[in-house]
Amino acid sequence: MSTPDPATLENALSELLQQRLLDLPEGFTSGTNLYEAGLDSMGIMQLLLAIEDRFGVLLPEADVSKKNFCTVANLSALLHRHLIERGEAK
Repeated sequence: MSTPDPATLENALSELLQQRLLDLPEGFTSGTNLYEAGLDSMGIMQLLLAIEDRFGVLLPEADVSKKNFCTVANLSALLHRHLIERGEAK
């Protein structure tokens, strides 16, 4: 099974955030600071569950950091690395 490239993952993660967690601001990009957009610790927990549900990836606790969750671009890169490790991405 192949997985989306990082740009497609960015779009999918942005949709997850918009639909389930945040009212994303006008002009939102993959580089927008998610904490400034309203992401908090409870939102991170919900996002982790949404990622597991949508992509089948349980991100390890060690990867839950301010840097990794600061932007959709960072989160997409993290998710993509985990999918590669599972052999589902190239």
